[in-house]
Amino acid sequence: MIDNSPEFRVKRGIGLTLMLVLLAFAAVPTLWVLILSFRAPMAIFQPIWESPLALTLDNFFKITRSNFPSALMNSFITAGLSTAFAMIVGVPAGFALAKARLSGKFVASWVLLLLRMAPPVGFVIPLFLLYVNAGLIDTYMGLVFAYMTLTLPLVTWSMWNSFAQVPDELIEAAIMDDANLMQAFLLIALPAARPGAVAAAILAFLVAWNDFFYALIITRSGTATAPVAVMNFISYDSVDWASIAVASIALTLPILPLMAIANRYIVQSLSGAVKG
Repeated sequence: MIDNSPEFRVKRGIGLTLMLVLLAFAAVPTLWVLILSFRAPMAIFQPIWESPLALTLDNFFKITRSNFPSALMNSFITAGLSTAFAMIVGVPAGFALAKARLSGKFVASWVLLLLRMAPPVGFVIPLFLLYVNAGLIDTYMGLVFAYMTLTLPLVTWSMWNSFAQVPDELIEAAIMDDANLMQAFLLIALPAARPGAVAAAILAFLVAWNDFFYALIITRSGTATAPVAVMNFISYDSVDWASIAVASIALTLPILPLMAIANRYIVQSLSGAVKG
């Protein structure tokens, strides 16, 4: 039965008002960046109501003539490879931690958590010194391996929790039916944990996609990623705000579908946890 009491309506009104305020707080900067991307450079700092028609598409054409498109491709390559390698290693590791009878699970959980929470600055200095000696500076694989310090703990921790929701009885039944452990993992456990795996892969990709610090230290002009390439629009005596706005949109648009998919699978994973 729906509660239509005055007290309930007041609480619902307050909740909706707060939600709209928070939504506006989050949406206004995005809307402002979108407006800046179409503004003529001479009208960037003018109030929009004074020159509402000072719009242009030159900002979008200008950024295509810069090195930003190649940097955007570098972001796709490095984020995609680091996510793939993290999934190849982290998914079986999560399964082993969830189902194997190991005495050091508590220590492993803390190590994974510390690796996940540790700031990149704690890894970048030894990585940089190692990369200088190994010749991995300004290479894709050097940046991919650096990203795995962020993505691998995330994937392993997430898959550990996902596989822990899969009943042990299913795996035991598969083994009793003459399936080996690899078959039980691939045919039983992994399909059951698919929502968690998809969510972990997307979150790992987003972590690598948004990274700035590792890319700033490890890459040069050849493998610079999109977040680092945005700095090229800032010079000693000027800032190209319109190009920065276009670059921000270019960085955001590819991940919007991924965020929608991740939200769907995260909800599925959580609902599975509740049912379990």
